[in-house]
Amino acid sequence: MSDFLSQVSRRRASPGGLAEPTRLPWRGILLALLLLGMAWVVVYYVRGYVAFQFALVVAYAVALMGVQFLIGSSGQISLGHGAFFAIGAYTAAMLIDRGWAPYWLTIPAAGVVGFVAGGLFGMPAVRLSGPYLALATFALALALPQVLKHPALEGVTGGVAGISIETPAPPYGLPLDADQWMLLVVSACALLIYAMVRRLLRGPTGIALRALRDHPAAALAAGVPVRQWRARAFATSAGIVGMAGAMNALLTHFVSPDGFTVLLSLGLVAGVVVGGTGHAIGSLIGALFLVFVPNVAEEVSKAATGLVYGALMLGCVFLAPNGLAGLLSWCTDKLRSKDTLR
Repeated sequence: MSDFLSQVSRRRASPGGLAEPTRLPWRGILLALLLLGMAWVVVYYVRGYVAFQFALVVAYAVALMGVQFLIGSSGQISLGHGAFFAIGAYTAAMLIDRGWAPYWLTIPAAGVVGFVAGGLFGMPAVRLSGPYLALATFALALALPQVLKHPALEGVTGGVAGISIETPAPPYGLPLDADQWMLLVVSACALLIYAMVRRLLRGPTGIALRALRDHPAAALAAGVPVRQWRARAFATSAGIVGMAGAMNALLTHFVSPDGFTVLLSLGLVAGVVVGGTGHAIGSLIGALFLVFVPNVAEEVSKAATGLVYGALMLGCVFLAPNGLAGLLSWCTDKLRSKDTLR
């Protein structure tokens, strides 16, 4: 505790309250090589529906990253982030449908709208905690689809019919199909969002959020405004999920209220739990689970898809209580310890 308080004090006493930047040029080189390798794999090996599925995995990984930012970093539990996913998707669809913005600009625009919506909801909601906050966000997830269907908003949201948008085409005559191009686009956006979240969590923001999660009374004594930081975390999380919703709209080319039911919000929480909240790769593992496991469950039994899906989810929770990423980390540590003994 004393180490934490002294660290917070040093951060607050530093000029501008910012951490000293770390100079790690190899990270940029590694990121560039990763992008080039991913582009090469997409161009030569991943096409059509397979590219679409992996692009969906990336979009859901970003959404889980946002939920993980809220739950894993600040300890707040939300059962309604599917609503911000829907807000981001509708933002992208309306901007494209009315010709107000190009498709590539709709992702950051959805992030801004999601951030504002999350801030407006989060400022009063952060007064709650634990199951009360979860219940408030659950109510948001229940209400939003009905709001989108309301006749008064039908001219804006398309009502029950929703909004259809055109498929973004590859620019400059690139030899890619639409699914390959969108896989590259959402993957590049996801890497940028991951870099942003990593930067936040390694700076004063991460210290303050971990304080709120672990020792809120000590954080308050150290001068951290608890409600303000919780509202910021909630808004940031909503913005990240909003960008994921925009990616999903660009990939599916269609949005409707029935695609954003409360099951989406519960699925996002399930993906975070299955993937693991304490590991960066947990978001990707959880996204793979959300996209591919329902298909596996349907192939096993079309009459009892939900039963098989639920059984697989329970198996992951019981076998890996820290998430599949935690199980993978545990296995890696065991192998390293064996190599060290040798």
